[in-house]
Amino acid sequence: MLCIKKLLIIICILIVLMSIGLALAEEKTSKAKGLRFDSNLTVEGFGIASSYRYMAPSELVLHSHSSGSGVFTSESKTYARNDKILEQDEGMPVSFTSNVSAGVQEITSNAYSPTKLDFPGSFRSEPISSLWSDSTVAGSDGIALKASFDHAQALNKEMTTKVSGGGTYEDIKSSASFVGSMKLNAVFNGTGQIGAYLGPLNGKDPDALVDEYYRGTFTISKKMEIGLESSLTQNEDEWLPCCSGGWNDMNYKDKESFPVDANRVFNCTCFSIPI
Repeated sequence: MLCIKKLLIIICILIVLMSIGLALAEEKTSKAKGLRFDSNLTVEGFGIASSYRYMAPSELVLHSHSSGSGVFTSESKTYARNDKILEQDEGMPVSFTSNVSAGVQEITSNAYSPTKLDFPGSFRSEPISSLWSDSTVAGSDGIALKASFDHAQALNKEMTTKVSGGGTYEDIKSSASFVGSMKLNAVFNGTGQIGAYLGPLNGKDPDALVDEYYRGTFTISKKMEIGLESSLTQNEDEWLPCCSGGWNDMNYKDKESFPVDANRVFNCTCFSIPI
C-alpha cells in the first residue's frame, strides 16, 4: 500500500511538472504579418492626365509622378510586399525578421498638345496647356536613385524600378540591407535628370554619386543599382537579477539617484528607493 501511495505522489508531481512546462511553452509566441499589393494598369487617350504612386513599405520609398496634356498611353505593373515575423518569450521580443520590396514596370508614350475642356452650361475657358513631366525616385533613408523629365514636348519611356530590403534582430545582433535598381530606355524632347544620391530623400543638398542633366532631344539607355548593408553587435553587461528585476528594470529616475555602489547594485535583496 505504501508503494502505491508513493507511486501516486510521483505521478502527481510529474503531472504538475508537465503542466508547468506546457504553461511555460505557451508563453513563447510567434506573430507574423504580411502585406501584398498588385496592380495592372492600361490607359490610352487624349486630354489631361496625372498619375501618382507612393509606396513606402517599412523604410523603403518608391515614388513616381507624371502629368501633362495631350496624348497619353501607358501600361504598368506595380507591386509591394511587406512581411514581418516577431518571436516573443514571456512578452519580450526574442527575434525579429522583415522582408520588404516594391517595384514598377512601365511603358509610356506622351505627346504634348493644348487641350480644350467642354464644360456644361455657359462656362468657357481657354485650352489648358501643360508640358509633360515625369519623375521616379527609389530609395531608403540616406540613399536614392532618381530619373525625371520635365517640360517635355514628347516622351517615350520603358522603365523598370525595384527596391528591396530586409532586417533581422536576435539577442544582441541586428542587421539590415537595401538594394535599389533602375533600368531605363527613354526618348524625349525637353529636360531630363538622372542621378544617384547619398543623403535624406527630402534633403536640399544630398551628395551626388551620379548627376546627369540633359536639355534638348535625346535618346538615353541607363542601368543603375545601389545597395547598402549594416550590422550591429551590442555588448551588454550581465546584471545579476534580484526580486525587483535588476538594474535593467529600474526606471530612469531611480537610476539617476541610485548611488554608484557595486554592493547596492549586486546585492540580491530588494532595493529601496533612496529618499
